[in-house]
Amino acid sequence: MCLMKLLKMLFVASVLLAFAPVLAQTAQTYADPILYCKAVGTIDKPDARYTGPKLPVWMAEKLNMQPDQGKVMEWRCANGAVLACQYGANIPCDSKAVTSKEPTQGIREYCRQNADSQFVPMYVTGHNTSILWACHGSRPVVIHSAEVDAQGYQKDFWHKVSP
Repeated sequence: MCLMKLLKMLFVASVLLAFAPVLAQTAQTYADPILYCKAVGTIDKPDARYTGPKLPVWMAEKLNMQPDQGKVMEWRCANGAVLACQYGANIPCDSKAVTSKEPTQGIREYCRQNADSQFVPMYVTGHNTSILWACHGSRPVVIHSAEVDAQGYQKDFWHKVSP
């Protein structure tokens, strides 16, 4: 019986040792976005390891916002840096850019009904597209393609911030 108890204890110990790196990583938390981003490197949205406020005072100051305005902005980590985005008209901070240059059925239909339109409105294209469309006759054409970063977000919406 003692041998069985010893084997069970060895099994439990080996399981704990196997998961020790995972437990250590999840146990580390950060209240400061700068330290958090340095630790995680690149992530689309802060996870449970970030325990600070959505919009820290220093970040609110850099963005000309109040600390209670966290609902109108997002931040993320890219290569250890903090990037921030403020929601606005047609600025979808919470989604990656749609980069397809293939017109949707809605865009094709819009151009059929609005030949030679100088632009296709975002209610047709979707607000998360990085492509601006127009109609050449009744044919959709790309008139501009915004740059997208390595994580898939439209570059001109996101800005590096630090205290």
